[in-house]
Amino acid sequence: MVFAHPRLSVNSVSSYLQPLGADLVLWRDLGIEHVALILPKIEEVGWDTAREMVTSAGLRVSTIFGPTYRPLDADRSLGWWDADQQGTVDTVEFAASIGAASVYVCTGGAPTVTWDEAADLFCELIAPAVARGAELGVPVLLEPTNPLRVDISFVFWQRDAMDLAREAGTKVMLDFQSCWYERGLEQVVRENIDLVGLTQMSDFVIGTTETGNRVVPGDGDIPLERLLAMVLDAGFEGSFDLEVMGPRVEEEGYHSSVRRAVERASELLDRVGA
Repeated sequence: MVFAHPRLSVNSVSSYLQPLGADLVLWRDLGIEHVALILPKIEEVGWDTAREMVTSAGLRVSTIFGPTYRPLDADRSLGWWDADQQGTVDTVEFAASIGAASVYVCTGGAPTVTWDEAADLFCELIAPAVARGAELGVPVLLEPTNPLRVDISFVFWQRDAMDLAREAGTKVMLDFQSCWYERGLEQVVRENIDLVGLTQMSDFVIGTTETGNRVVPGDGDIPLERLLAMVLDAGFEGSFDLEVMGPRVEEEGYHSSVRRAVERASELLDRVGA
């Protein structure tokens, strides 16, 4: 059993290669009751089964990672449009049915259009889910990504995410992994703290060239204590989601890496007065 700070959730990405059932066993063994879910694991067992599994376990869910949008061309000829719109609406409705606090998405890559064109397309794509989320009290969060992940996003800076979120009517996921190096981050966060629906934390070893190769907080080089203090000082009152993944996590094993990550993250949150 591990002590988890009450504002800390553990993302299912942190045990990425195992199914939802195994996640439930892991979380039960470690005494983790506040979690985040991802759509592939939900779809693997089916919406109804996943709902029963999560509610029976008595879990508190901070967020669900939904479909990735793909506004790849302006004429919509690639066929993802309707599927993506309905998929996110379905995820929002599922989130509401299990008491999840939010749903987060990436914009999808947009190599064949300009940034502004892609932004307009994304706003149109996400509108039904935003409207349904407003009805159900489940906000949709926009998550920016590392610039190397042009396959899943065209939003790579937190300031751009804030601007697009205001245009689209979403909130944002503040992911330290993809913004800790950004110039003027403190001002961006402070001026847009009303948009921050969830803060996501992990660590990164400088010199790593794989975007998905993260480490347990404290094993890397991201100044997490300073960043956490920055967010709290700006007035953030929500949850902090723990998302570790990659070769180092797989080598260590989920039970050990998740336990250590929860311990380290909880210590940091205590230290900054969360």
